[in-house]
Amino acid sequence: MEYSRIEKILASLFVAFLLVASINFLRELENVPLRPDYGYYQEKYGIPDLYENQSRLAKLEKELFQVYKGTESNLTEAERLYLFRREEYRVALESGNVTGEKLKQLEDEYLTAKESYEMAYRRYLGAKSAYEKVHSQLEEFNSRIRELEIKANGEYNRAYQAYRLKVLILKLTFVLSLFAASLLLLRRYKNIYTSSFVTYSSLLLLYLILSAIWDTVHTIGLSLFGALATFAALYYIRREYFRPERVYKRRIAQGRCYNCGFPVKDDYLYCPNCGAKLKEKCEHCGALKPIHLEFCPYCGR
Repeated sequence: MEYSRIEKILASLFVAFLLVASINFLRELENVPLRPDYGYYQEKYGIPDLYENQSRLAKLEKELFQVYKGTESNLTEAERLYLFRREEYRVALESGNVTGEKLKQLEDEYLTAKESYEMAYRRYLGAKSAYEKVHSQLEEFNSRIRELEIKANGEYNRAYQAYRLKVLILKLTFVLSLFAASLLLLRRYKNIYTSSFVTYSSLLLLYLILSAIWDTVHTIGLSLFGALATFAALYYIRREYFRPERVYKRRIAQGRCYNCGFPVKDDYLYCPNCGAKLKEKCEHCGALKPIHLEFCPYCGR
């Protein structure tokens, strides 16, 4: 059956609008199964509480590190002053040129510097010990959190894969039902509308398959989708518009040679351009009718 250009355009729009609506519906189906919540698995292993303790320890570690570096700087300065006073006092004793009050003053300065150095060293050791203790606790927390996150991620990924499988089953149920219904309609009613419905359901099934591939392999999926969609489009165009029978009928309806497309008149028996035979006798009425017509225009048989 021959269809007008406007009917073919409307059939194509029918397929396009149905595809847009169905793809949106397939996306809505993703909300039907319960989507796993990653936060639930973190709560299950107490990770949020560990994050809070980790944050407090990290803050305390930073403060203790600053104190530790401060005591280290003070120790360096106290040590420098202590060594200087000790050497000064030693030189004064060995030279014998300094006596009395001056020697006593140098001794007091040396002893004071020594006491300050020892105090700075004790503070340094205390600050270092406190920092290293908290740093060690923080590393243990980090290690514990990493272990629990691995477990939480493992459970979440398994739950998410199960969720994706449920969504895929729902989508396949919907799309395969449409595809089966379109084939049944095509077997019963062979026209442009049922053909368009089959095309729509086939493209929707192709979209579902390739979107599943895309979710898995991304770039490869996109390449496969583009290649298969282009192939399907070319196949459909070739089948619908460039079959020899359709081309012949279209050229005959336009008053041209069915073989080469050269303009011919109604009384031509052969094409003046390619020599192809244009008419044949009808088996029923004996009238000359154009070749490649299913029915005779004179007797209708």
